[in-house]
Amino acid sequence: MAIDFGGNGLAAVIYDTDASFDVARLHQLLLARLSLCLPHNIEMARRLTEESLHRLHVFRPTSLLQLATSLLHLPSYHKVSIPEHEIGLIAVDSMSSFYWTDRFIAEQMRNVPQRESEPSSVNPLQHVLTALGRLRLSHAPFIILTNWGLNLASQSSGPVTFYKQHLHSFPVYSENLDTSAPPNSMTGDLPPTPMPLPLTHHVTLFPVSIPPFAPEISLGDAIQQEVDYRRKMVQKGEITGLVRTTGRDEITRLTLCITPEKVHIRHS
Repeated sequence: MAIDFGGNGLAAVIYDTDASFDVARLHQLLLARLSLCLPHNIEMARRLTEESLHRLHVFRPTSLLQLATSLLHLPSYHKVSIPEHEIGLIAVDSMSSFYWTDRFIAEQMRNVPQRESEPSSVNPLQHVLTALGRLRLSHAPFIILTNWGLNLASQSSGPVTFYKQHLHSFPVYSENLDTSAPPNSMTGDLPPTPMPLPLTHHVTLFPVSIPPFAPEISLGDAIQQEVDYRRKMVQKGEITGLVRTTGRDEITRLTLCITPEKVHIRHS
């Protein structure tokens, strides 16, 4: 009897620019999930876990140009190293890792005269998005990009919090079906130029609210209160985000419940 484990047997490519991806944690979660499906055959669950992790490929670039170069050469890597598996997922965490260093370099280069045709005058992020756009057309993977929220959008108020895009040329959520049109909610933040990588879904995670300390609280009590609060947040293991989809004005909710054994996802 065939058992559906909910996977697709494809390769996954992770670009861990934050150096925070934990393979051991992924192994723990995957083994726990497969053990639930195979409660009477734990050895097979272990074997399937190892086989699945062999389809995982993690790269850790140290600059946007390294990231772009790696993405451009990913088809060659795929052909030589994993020809037996299609690429089902490409994830970059995070696209903002080199933001401050790239911004500093850009400010330093402002006063240096350059010809417009020189490649160094092109935003490195544009190379990354172009490479991802090519991979989207050639391999059709599921692409996930994480990003920082630095500047609140002017329309953010109350419990709903959205952010302006701080990375120049980065694809943004649009209420229009035409992804090359300037998004209504972000007009003025980015130039209305066609993006090489259209954005279909945008998930904004809720910032974790921290209760303020009472004015008369002592330092010891403040430290203990913070420890207790952090412990409760970790034990609860719940992260909530708002999902916006290009071409739709409806905003839905995505909730991640993270426990030592599993990650449960609810979408409503």
